[in-house]
Amino acid sequence: MNRLTPAPPVGAPPRFPSGWRARLGRDPVPILLREGGPALVARVRRDLIDDEEAPGPAEVVTYPEVKAFLKKQEKNGAFPAKPPEKTLGPAKFARAVGTLRALEKMAEYGLGKAHPAVARAAELLLSSQASDGGIADLAFGETPESRTRAVAIHFQGWALSTLCRAGYDTDARVEKGFRFLLTNRQADGGWAWRGVRTDSAARPSSHLVTGMALRAFAASPTRKTSREARRAAELLATRFLQPDRYPDRKAAAFWEQLGEPRFYTDVLDALDCVTAVGLGKENSGVRTAEAYVRGRQNVDGLWYPGAPARLEPGAKPPVPSPKEREPARWLTVRVLIVLRRVN
Repeated sequence: MNRLTPAPPVGAPPRFPSGWRARLGRDPVPILLREGGPALVARVRRDLIDDEEAPGPAEVVTYPEVKAFLKKQEKNGAFPAKPPEKTLGPAKFARAVGTLRALEKMAEYGLGKAHPAVARAAELLLSSQASDGGIADLAFGETPESRTRAVAIHFQGWALSTLCRAGYDTDARVEKGFRFLLTNRQADGGWAWRGVRTDSAARPSSHLVTGMALRAFAASPTRKTSREARRAAELLATRFLQPDRYPDRKAAAFWEQLGEPRFYTDVLDALDCVTAVGLGKENSGVRTAEAYVRGRQNVDGLWYPGAPARLEPGAKPPVPSPKEREPARWLTVRVLIVLRRVN
């Protein structure tokens, strides 16, 4: 078993961080190493401090939290949908979203397609793929009660991103899925919900849909530097903290609702995508989003999901509960990965 990197003892004077971590109000890495469960600590060691002895998949799957998570998988490869997902559309859609969300979690644990649970989940997602590359189970209508009309471009992009993160980047079915995205682009280089919100490529793109579609390119080693990815990223970077062009999550305030685990496009998720495909601080949108995300750090050193607290002048922010700190730790890891890349 790999040795653990010891966390600083409680009460020890903190070492002053250097580089990108020095720009933070408080360095959260020691907090994550001290408070996080084994799976989170493994990710910090792997993705933030470049520990060559970070636990690999064979060790990670022995952790109790990972074992408990994998037990949720059904024999057909599906993972159960959460209650909010069940309200969005048909049962097949909810099952597909629950499964792609689980696939993303397994990627965060460091598991790839060599693990049977990952392979079964990926095969379930791809089993409904149509000849045009769209994943048919990700189709739903204008409202949850409406007749299924078209594959949701944004969920197609999210599904492809999870598949790429799991190691399916060069799979022929994934290639077909990317062709579906490219075929259904808007003329401005982004995406809208084709077949439901618009039938015309001349209409403006939606930043909600563009952000989730761009996840696929950001996660693809062979496509993240493509001309199409760059164009979509440059477009999305002009939309940070602005209202969407379509009614789905139209208010600008939706940008500020940081999701953990991620779901719809928010400012952190979009910043992650546009920087993964090559945009940096030379871009004004990246600078705006990076400053906003950095400013969301709580006084305890962590980032918390949801909207920012709206306080009266002079009021102190509420003290987070222990239950709130677990998702905050996982969100903080995602924030730090992005800030490290930007800086």
